Amino acid sequence: MAATTYLIGNNTNSDPDTWSVVSTLLSSVSSDITVDGALESDYQPFSGYINLGDKVTRGIGLPVASWRFKALRLEQRENLRDFVSSQTTEVYIRTRTNETVDGVRVWKDFLCLAKWVERPEINQDGIDAVMQVIINFEHMVDVTA
Repeated sequence: MAATTYLIGNNTNSDPDTWSVVSTLLSSVSSDITVDGALESDYQPFSGYINLGDKVTRGIGLPVASWRFKALRLEQRENLRDFVSSQTTEVYIRTRTNETVDGVRVWKDFLCLAKWVERPEINQDGIDAVMQVIINFEHMVDVTA
C-alpha cells in the first residue's frame, strides 16, 4: 500500500496493510465532490509549546493532527464512524506530516486517540450530507516501521 495515502484502522491490528484507505471509504458510496479534495489535514509535531528562560521555545507532548472533511454523505460518515465509534476511540492512522525529504512529503503511522467532531455537526436542509466534519487525533505514538 502506498505510504502516501491516508489510512485508518482499528486498534486490534498494527499492520498498515490491513488498515482501510480513507479515500476508498468515501468513494465506495459516492463519487461526487465529497471524495476528491474532500480531506484536508494538519499536523503538529508537539501538542504544546513552552518558552524557556533563555528565550528558546521548546515543543512538549506527543504529536496531534486533524482531518477535516468539507462534507460527508451519510453513508461516508457511517463508514468513518465504524472506526471512531464513540467520542474518543483508539485507532491506527497514517497521515501527512509537515516534513519533507528531497521535496517529498513525509507520511507516518501512529497509534492514537481519535476524537469525533467536538462541536455540533452541521446539517443543511435539502442536502444529504454532514458539513465540516473534523476528526482530531491526540496522544499520537509513532509506529512507523
